[in-house]
Amino acid sequence: MPPVPYVRRHVVEHAAAGQVLDERFVSLDFLPFVDAARLRPLLPRLSVRSGRRNDDGPGELEVVETWRRAAYTWSWNDPAANADALNFWCAALGQPRASAAAVGGLWWTRWARCRVGSGEILGRHSDEVSAVATTVLSDGRPVAVTGSWDNTVRIWDLSTGHPLGEPLTGHTSWVVAVATTVLPDGRPVAVTGSLDTTVRIWDLSTGHPLGEPLTGHTSPVAAVATTVLPDGRPVAVTGSDDHTVRIWDLSTGHTLGEPLTGHTDLVRAVATTVLPDGRPVAVTAGYDATVRIWDLNTGHLTGEPLTGHTSPVAAVATTVLPDGRPVAVTAGYDATVRIWDLNTGHPTSEPLTGHTSPVAAVATTVLPDGRPVAVTASWDHTVRIWDLNTGRPTGEPLTGHIRPVGAVATTVLPDGRPVAVTGSWDHTVRIWDLSTSHPTSEPLTGHTGTVGAVATTVLPDGRPVAVTAGWDHTVRIWDLSTGHPMGGPLTGHTEAVVAVATTVLPDGRPVAVTGSRDHTVRIWDLSTGHPLGEPLTGHTSPVVTVATTVLPDGRPIAVTGSDVDTVRIWDLTTSHPTGEPLTGHTSTVRAVATTVLPDGRAVAVTGGWDATVRIWDLSTGHPMGEPLTGHTSPVDAVTTTVLPDGRPVAVTGSGDHTVRIWDLSTGHPTGEPLTGHIDTVRAVATTVLPDGRAVAVTGSDDATVRVWDLDSRRPVGHPLPVTAAVEGVALTRSGGEVVAVIVGDGLARVDVRVESW
Repeated sequence: MPPVPYVRRHVVEHAAAGQVLDERFVSLDFLPFVDAARLRPLLPRLSVRSGRRNDDGPGELEVVETWRRAAYTWSWNDPAANADALNFWCAALGQPRASAAAVGGLWWTRWARCRVGSGEILGRHSDEVSAVATTVLSDGRPVAVTGSWDNTVRIWDLSTGHPLGEPLTGHTSWVVAVATTVLPDGRPVAVTGSLDTTVRIWDLSTGHPLGEPLTGHTSPVAAVATTVLPDGRPVAVTGSDDHTVRIWDLSTGHTLGEPLTGHTDLVRAVATTVLPDGRPVAVTAGYDATVRIWDLNTGHLTGEPLTGHTSPVAAVATTVLPDGRPVAVTAGYDATVRIWDLNTGHPTSEPLTGHTSPVAAVATTVLPDGRPVAVTASWDHTVRIWDLNTGRPTGEPLTGHIRPVGAVATTVLPDGRPVAVTGSWDHTVRIWDLSTSHPTSEPLTGHTGTVGAVATTVLPDGRPVAVTAGWDHTVRIWDLSTGHPMGGPLTGHTEAVVAVATTVLPDGRPVAVTGSRDHTVRIWDLSTGHPLGEPLTGHTSPVVTVATTVLPDGRPIAVTGSDVDTVRIWDLTTSHPTGEPLTGHTSTVRAVATTVLPDGRAVAVTGGWDATVRIWDLSTGHPMGEPLTGHTSPVDAVTTTVLPDGRPVAVTGSGDHTVRIWDLSTGHPTGEPLTGHIDTVRAVATTVLPDGRAVAVTGSDDATVRVWDLDSRRPVGHPLPVTAAVEGVALTRSGGEVVAVIVGDGLARVDVRVESW
């Protein structure tokens, strides 16, 4: 029997009050029922009896740290979904899991080989997160405010990990800069800058804009900071691609004085501080590779520009060292971090090096032991902490983001923990405890980078395997029973491998066919791990999609699509192309699948970045009918299946976040798009259940996997949240079970529990 609602919601509060919050309340069996918003602030009061795994399972610290990773997905109304999410993260972190039948969820994760990294996900935007700031609301709640390329601003409660209210809308283009302050009347506000050239002020207590947008910049507003002038006026200082800096009175919404000019290129960073003599200053930096200091009382430069960076300066933050010196910390596209004494204009040390790509964001804070630190975020996907006294990093880089990290802010939680909040091109907002380390996943034993595609097959000895294509230029074969790679990587491609399909040759050999950004197609004997013949050449740009089928005359073929709008057909027994390239798409052909129509014709179905779907007769190489239109963004995924009534259909996923089903006999959609994903749908796979129902499993950049009943056009159960954006999904059957193999930043085998439907 599940716990009653009162126990679910309040028992952790009673346990914490009685100083008995321990493993009984953070167990794998109870956590799916807990109210995440109430538990999260109480975790620092956890009574730890054993911080390590024992013979009965993981210690409570391990369970808590695993639960923190999944907590952003928590649903009070769906404990089964919570259990499935927790089990996935346990598998990803190498932790024991609860029983598959404990709650009765839809998904059961057999194994996961994912790079989880450290830090916790607070939530997701539907596009790149480009700006972060922190503040404290009037009721004492610490919050993060984020801006995104989805044109919205979001507020996140850092104690509970939950978003506050709906996204703030009003900007008409990307929000790329955020700062916070408090108005004289006590209202906490956020100030945002956007590519729409405007600055907006938001009341964080109500989520409403204050007044009209502030206009004056003639190009995107890429940087914003706030401070208070000596006369008590709160101001924002903004930097723009129009090369100017502006000062705005936040009480009136008017500019103070003329624009500050001096930069000779885009102004992409601004911070404020007060010098020892009481002067408020702004420190700005930009694409002219200089750092400038402005007296906010006079609007004049103080001293000469600070030079030393060898490429654009993307970020700046300020702080005061223990000896009283005010400093600016800057970060640039030259992958270095620099510290500047604002009294003298000189650097305080050699450049700080360690990042391997441009450093896009920097923030400062003070650790509990009194050390001032800078936190930097980089396009190398990492976050680093630097001791500003010594100029050295503190510990290893923080990993978890899977794309460039473009924003960072710091704050201190009510329990005294200093944290950093980061935003990334992977669409996530993450929080990092700067005073402790977090557990990370076990080292991945296969690919060393993103896995771009997956296919499944069965070897002659009966073993079901997955074949994966990696951005590390390799192809790997995985035993689906154990999750272990079989043999070494298959090498030969000289660039990222982004497409894979499997088939069986007439002589019984199972093969994989792969496509790569090196413009070639390769055929691999899966029994031996060796390539069959020379690479297939003919494409003049990256090969980004592959499918296989057998023509009516018995010839096994591969169908490939490329970045130059063409589709090619290859005879897998001769390794030669059949006919001329198929042309018609007006942009990259990103997805391809094959099937056989009721009249016996073998066809290919392709999806393009021109937002269309096309059907091709593989015997003639001619298109069948007009392009299928309806998607409003690139078509990134396509597969085929047969509905219970015998109709062959294609299922497509798109950058418009929808899934569509197309009747291949008529070329018409079978109804309205399937909605639920909140980001690009990059992966689609189908299967037919023993009772005849056709289902699709879809994966998205929103880091979820969903199941759809294609006949009723309804979602089945709840989505499974995974650790990163989903690049590919393959379905197979094993012992009567439906098995999903999910790839992205690693791979996982997840059984879809048909009996729970």
